[in-house]
Amino acid sequence: MRKDKNKKKLNGFSLFEVIVTMGILMMLSLLVFPVATNRARKSKLESHASQIATDLYYQQQRADQKNISTGISLGTSSYTLFDGDTLATAADTDVKSYPTNILITSITLNGTNEITFSQSEFKPQYYGYFNLTDSQNTVRVYINQEGLIWYEEI
Repeated sequence: MRKDKNKKKLNGFSLFEVIVTMGILMMLSLLVFPVATNRARKSKLESHASQIATDLYYQQQRADQKNISTGISLGTSSYTLFDGDTLATAADTDVKSYPTNILITSITLNGTNEITFSQSEFKPQYYGYFNLTDSQNTVRVYINQEGLIWYEEI
């Protein structure tokens, strides 16, 4: 019998080669997955810090341009925007809550947990900083005596 020389031998990967390749890919994913999830958590925390900084700026602008007293009261898992001299005497409030894993900690605002802006004033009555944390990452939000607002990862 004559062998057909036109038939090509089918080449493929052996089961061992496939298993080794899958093992290498799994080890790489074990290294990359925690880094990627931590980066996503940091990004989410920075997004919350950006939102509270935006709300601070919003209240600051309203006090300056609309001639009303405004402020923000900080809690551990939420903060409240208010119109008035203090939260206790506020005419209007808006509560903004954080997810359960994000907390406001280390509130250092001249002995209070409220940042207030007097009528037609850009500068806050109380200034300092506070931290947003998710137990692994922390972002510090600042407001200085001149009314500048910023945040940074610490």
